[in-house]
Amino acid sequence: MFETAAFPEEEGLLGNIYLARVKDVVPGMKGAFLSVTGEDVVYLPFKDKQELLCANRDISDAKELHQGDEIVVQIAGDALKTKQPTASADFDLVGQYCICSFFGHGIHFSKKLTKEKVDSISRFVKDVEIKGRKQYKFTIRTNVEALEDLSPLLQEMKAFIHIFDTIRETYRHRTCYSCLYRTQPEVVRILNNLPLSFYDEVVTDIEEVHALLAEFSFPKAVRLYHDEQLSLSKLYSIETHLQEALSKRVWLPCGGYLIIEPTEAMVVIDVNSGKAESRGKKSGDYALHINLEAAREVARQLRLRNYSGMIMVDFINMESEEDKKMLLKKLDEWLQEDKVRTRLVDMTALGIVEITRKKGSKPLSDFIHP
Repeated sequence: MFETAAFPEEEGLLGNIYLARVKDVVPGMKGAFLSVTGEDVVYLPFKDKQELLCANRDISDAKELHQGDEIVVQIAGDALKTKQPTASADFDLVGQYCICSFFGHGIHFSKKLTKEKVDSISRFVKDVEIKGRKQYKFTIRTNVEALEDLSPLLQEMKAFIHIFDTIRETYRHRTCYSCLYRTQPEVVRILNNLPLSFYDEVVTDIEEVHALLAEFSFPKAVRLYHDEQLSLSKLYSIETHLQEALSKRVWLPCGGYLIIEPTEAMVVIDVNSGKAESRGKKSGDYALHINLEAAREVARQLRLRNYSGMIMVDFINMESEEDKKMLLKKLDEWLQEDKVRTRLVDMTALGIVEITRKKGSKPLSDFIHP
């Protein structure tokens, strides 16, 4: 559902592909600062064996970059707090049914696809012989499972090949700061990143969004809502849900609660027993029960609030090593449900659980209180 306040007037840089100029190479930071528009500066971290497209000279690795070099990059992450947006020399295009990566080859499949579907798509791609496909890497997404006719997948693959072919043929002849590819509007990107099985329709009270999704031939029903007596926001209690999503305290079903504190360096989460009843339970079982509820909610809150970077969780202390292992096992399972790469690092000697979550777009709070 999209309501008026959720539709930004201006789209940002995220996802766009530019011919950028290197301002400074910083070996100590293992990266470089680039200018992508003449005004906007982004940070490019170096990776091992990183291929790139350089317009003004032939180089094979990002570590050979010099000030003044002109390279093709995609904006991979929004500015976070005091840090500039991040860029990547490895760029890709994300659609409903596949992801196309400029560097790499072959077709890869989501692990959630059935063997029957994988075999069917493999035969289909082999039979149609898509021109230019072997120059790029394709990852087939789980959304394709719902397709009986694979034509939408074929159209998406051809569209991505055309975009990348155009970049490959023209980037050396474009002026610096040119935008070689402008990403889809944010509303479309958000929906593309949601599995089609997660929802039945899109409801919006914004005529522009309704028209936009129709223009993109969105695969799900899109309904324009209009009721002068009851707004869409009131109908779904959006303001109430946002307040809950931004609240410092989050209550658990057992009566315990989380305290969530984002800081400049990391996100800190404290688990408290609160009103949880311990009658009839051993102290160890009592702590494990609260911690398991808290672990599930921590994983959900990270997705909901879109926190990234380092996350430190202080669970209720447990003496049993078996209980600690169970907690970490279940927490890791719930974290793996996240579409953003999230990793459970370990539990420290002080019992603090360390988590990292890939940085991408801004946290929810920055959209509500910019």
